[in-house]
Amino acid sequence: MIFGYPVSEQQLEVLYLFGINGFVSLWILRLLSLILMIFVLKMWKSIFYKFKFSNIGWYSSIVLAISPLIFVLILVYPLVCVKLLIVAVFFQKSLKNKYYLVVLGLILILFNINILGNNPAIFNKLDLQDAQNEVTKRISAEDSVLNSIYLPLAIRRASYNKLFISYKQILGEILPFFDFETIFFQEINPLMQKSVVMFYWPEVYLFVLGIFALFKLKNNKLFNFLGGSIFIAVIDYVFSEGSSYLRLVLVVFPLSIIIAFGLNHLVEMTRKYHVISIVALTGVSLFILMGVGTSFYDLNVRPDYWLDNRPIAFEFWFKEISKLNIDQYNSVYVSSLVGDSKKYCYFYLGVKCNDKRFVFKSFDLSKERVLNAVYAGFAGEFVGAKLKNDIDVDWETNSIAKIVNKISLRDTIANQYGNDIGVGIYQ
Repeated sequence: MIFGYPVSEQQLEVLYLFGINGFVSLWILRLLSLILMIFVLKMWKSIFYKFKFSNIGWYSSIVLAISPLIFVLILVYPLVCVKLLIVAVFFQKSLKNKYYLVVLGLILILFNINILGNNPAIFNKLDLQDAQNEVTKRISAEDSVLNSIYLPLAIRRASYNKLFISYKQILGEILPFFDFETIFFQEINPLMQKSVVMFYWPEVYLFVLGIFALFKLKNNKLFNFLGGSIFIAVIDYVFSEGSSYLRLVLVVFPLSIIIAFGLNHLVEMTRKYHVISIVALTGVSLFILMGVGTSFYDLNVRPDYWLDNRPIAFEFWFKEISKLNIDQYNSVYVSSLVGDSKKYCYFYLGVKCNDKRFVFKSFDLSKERVLNAVYAGFAGEFVGAKLKNDIDVDWETNSIAKIVNKISLRDTIANQYGNDIGVGIYQ
């Protein structure tokens, strides 16, 4: 069940900062995230009253509200909800002074790096070190070809140089932003990546209709606002990392405007063409409602398919440890391969984690072990890591520790250590 999804790393950081833990605190944090998001939608809607497009404000807010992306942000990502509130505030300010968008861009870069802890790949491209490595690799590869085509060094340097390669790499960081497959069709084809639905595929028809309606409108002030919001979304995308839906999160604002204009245009057409437009509007609405239902249902029954599996691993480990009487063991080892296990321990077990028996680090029982100890980790930590991640199905029978319980995760979150996690006792 999606409402039973365990505490995420981002939520854990917030709770740990204030020194609180437990599921009551988690749900209070989720309630605060909901309140923040309501403020965001309200502020977003009010922007269009200033443009004198009240219908667009309503339609755009509804498009955002029904997206599973917004639901997931409330449930899992409180700091991203804060980021959206900051963006909404500065968007309102930018209506009077466009330079607020420049300030917003700088704030987003600092927020992503310092608050969200991102390490954007773009920084490696800007310092030219990656470009230098690629230039060296390309020239060495050409020189090693037996039947090579000779070109003067000056010509080769014109195409293979740090500036040219750096330009190519930076462009490669920006171009994936224009990925309509991820934005509109994620519920159909997950592209072998974890990404929550941003917009439902029937809305792409409203998107195309919205572009037509916008160009027909010829409102320069609105165009400038739309262009500014796209610029901010690109800045946020380039200076962030992680799942595609988190990097593209700000694109929902400008795209919801375009979709809202498409929906508004379709509604207005019903007054002109009656039957045909009503049928089209009804059909699109039904398909969107079907998308809402199926997406939320799938998210509910398969949260591990769409969301991060690391919180599920930590929840399993600490719930199993809580069933044991740790006083009768010398040590309790909890894997830290996929995150700070000590912070998760405080959330689930509280002050018990101050006990010196707890050791929060990765282990390898195939090489070293401690007598009379509890171990919680991945299959590879019990029987030894495998380069190709091909841990034996019956690994627990080969483990020198007695496995108390184990589960299999849907995805590999610790490569070379398998998809199974377990809790065992070595005596």
